[in-house]
Amino acid sequence: MSATVTSLHETEFFDTDSLRLLRHNLTLGIQDGRWCLDTADGPISMAGSDRGVPPTLSRLVRAYTRDDQLVPVARLRGGREDLRARLGDRIAVPARPHDGSARGVVLEYVRAQIAALAAADLAVRRGMPDSVHRLRVAARRLRGVFTAYAPVLGGRKLLKEFGGALRWLGGELAPAQLADDTGAPVPQALDSYRYVQLLNALDVLEVVLSEQPRRDRPKAARRPAAKVLPPLARAVAEEVDGRVAALPAAPDQERAVHDVQKAVERLRYALEAGAPVMPVDAEALRAFQRLLGDFQDSVVAGEHLRVRKSWRDLRRDLRPLWTCSGEGT
Repeated sequence: MSATVTSLHETEFFDTDSLRLLRHNLTLGIQDGRWCLDTADGPISMAGSDRGVPPTLSRLVRAYTRDDQLVPVARLRGGREDLRARLGDRIAVPARPHDGSARGVVLEYVRAQIAALAAADLAVRRGMPDSVHRLRVAARRLRGVFTAYAPVLGGRKLLKEFGGALRWLGGELAPAQLADDTGAPVPQALDSYRYVQLLNALDVLEVVLSEQPRRDRPKAARRPAAKVLPPLARAVAEEVDGRVAALPAAPDQERAVHDVQKAVERLRYALEAGAPVMPVDAEALRAFQRLLGDFQDSVVAGEHLRVRKSWRDLRRDLRPLWTCSGEGT
């Protein structure tokens, strides 16, 4: 379909039929023979034909369009705010009121990480530094929260496939992170159908969990977040406790330390997700994570004893997780 403008300095805006770009504060248009994609990190501009969106730009926004066709949606003078004013009735999103429930608090975090996936995807495709790392972290945060808070998000059986798909994505991105800098090639996984399926499935999960009638939700999902989430986070802390206690001395430590690192990371993400009602701060774990990294690189026999002492000290800071009331189920 032609994108020819009708008068000088008018912009022909393109989007999906459901306005996926505009819903995420992105705009794409052509004016006077020049295409421009406005993003949070600044505009991307290029010359191009008025016969359709340049493939380079279509690929940049794939995490948002999900391969839906980009079509003309408006022609006007002005920018993003003018477009929003014109199409405002089509971009309204359902209200997600914060009801203080366990599911309500966790879903706020889940939504933020789904948005972070798409934003990091765009940054990766633009070749921005540290963008692959950002994408992997968003995927790990989702995995960690799905594991820690499964009882309030539909159960472990429902979330198992999501965990597997997110693990696949992280694995596919791992080699690219070693060259995570400007100009690095886009990982092939981001152009795969499986990746788009994952993004679509996450959207569907968020909608289903958000719109499920309260009376149909599991008891843990309906109860106040302050009663449910700390005990669930405590279960993750207890996993760390057990793994630290079982740490072997060098040289048989590499796999065991890696398992501790993963458990600590899950705990940090659980604390982040429950931050509005959590009695402890996730930041307390960062120093311990750095110590684990140093420990894994160390060949000093007996170093595992220092890790155990550091965890005992940190566990005192986490004591409110053990003393808070409430049940996780």
